[in-house]
Amino acid sequence: MAAPRRRQLAQRRKALGYTQERLAERLRVDRSTVVRWERGNSEPQPWYRRPLADALDITLDRLDDLLADVTAPAIGPSRVDRGRIGTTTVSTAPIDGSDTVDRRQFTVTAALGALGVAGPLRTALESPAAPRTLGGEHVRGLTETIGAFEKADAALGGDALCEVARNLHQRVGRWTRESSYPPGVGAGLQAALGDLEVWIGWLSVDAERRPQARRYLQDTILRARLIDDPVLEVRAMGLYALLVREARPAESLQCAEAALRLSAPWATPRLTTLLHLRAGHALAIAGDAVAAERNMARARAAFDRGPHADDPAHLRFVTGQEVTGLAALSQLALDRPERAARLLRGIAEHPHPVYRRNAVLYHLHLAEATRRARDVTGASAIALRALPAVLELRSARTRRRCAELRAALGTYASRVPAAREFTEAYDAAVAPVGDR
Repeated sequence: MAAPRRRQLAQRRKALGYTQERLAERLRVDRSTVVRWERGNSEPQPWYRRPLADALDITLDRLDDLLADVTAPAIGPSRVDRGRIGTTTVSTAPIDGSDTVDRRQFTVTAALGALGVAGPLRTALESPAAPRTLGGEHVRGLTETIGAFEKADAALGGDALCEVARNLHQRVGRWTRESSYPPGVGAGLQAALGDLEVWIGWLSVDAERRPQARRYLQDTILRARLIDDPVLEVRAMGLYALLVREARPAESLQCAEAALRLSAPWATPRLTTLLHLRAGHALAIAGDAVAAERNMARARAAFDRGPHADDPAHLRFVTGQEVTGLAALSQLALDRPERAARLLRGIAEHPHPVYRRNAVLYHLHLAEATRRARDVTGASAIALRALPAVLELRSARTRRRCAELRAALGTYASRVPAAREFTEAYDAAVAPVGDR
């Protein structure tokens, strides 16, 4: 049988004498749920975390540590950048506060190699001790490393990268406390920490670690204000709007509108586009069709003004397909599945060659829109075509969307052959395996 990917979580369960069935009975969940937790395929929902910690006789912080202990698959060559993403297997885990004991076997060397980190920065990051002195080459190397996250995330998803970013953040944070450096380097280190925090926030969103995402994005907003970096603050606020959009659309709208106000004097068209898209989607979820359509029109008008020399790298994903895709999701939120399907069909037929994870997500949204338009056979065929790509990604958010489709289409499996074919293929691909 396949070994659990969250080995320490499984070991803790066994140490207390629980089988997967017995733990599932105590928590009143299916055994397959416990299996998925231990395989690293899903995260316990917030309401299960306290009972799970109590059952395992550990604190919530320790539970977070065990849940973060996920052995990632090999990071192989991708369509994004075959020269930078190597074939190294990365076992991810945060390093403790002292950096002297690697409790979850995080292979720093493997992670740095996969991200293409070399030179003085790699030497410094591989050492458990903070460098005595830091120079501009360390800051430049950090900037390049953070840039590598964009390429890897677009191809792989956030699961494989989230803990790598957290570990880098912890080490660089230690440098700021223990190393010597001139003021200019110190400012660069603070900016790098802010960039890492916002990346951890985003990667945590994609990895479905929402409490962690909230914590890091809030820290980013505070850091941005302390170092007077409104660009970083607006970026974090935009991501926070995305984080809370489905559960708290009113709060999401407040964040997006605040970011629009703060950035108004200097925002590029692409930034304005993204923030109006975020505001429009939140309004659509809240059911305000008129205001949602107004924001979508403003987003399209801003996008049509074209790119700008001051566009930061993290806005490269704001393509024409992204504008169309988010407009489609707003139509879906407004219960207009036919309109959403028309918009999403073009994306599915001509997926973006770089932003692979986003293309797969839009494919799944097309299947959902088609199902809600009462074409179960068509929706099932679309979902079946997307399934192999879903399984290749390391994106819990994408897997959740696929699981929701399986649940919805599964209700038709007994009478619609295409729905049965998809659900059987899905179940075979993600069938729980594990020890008893």
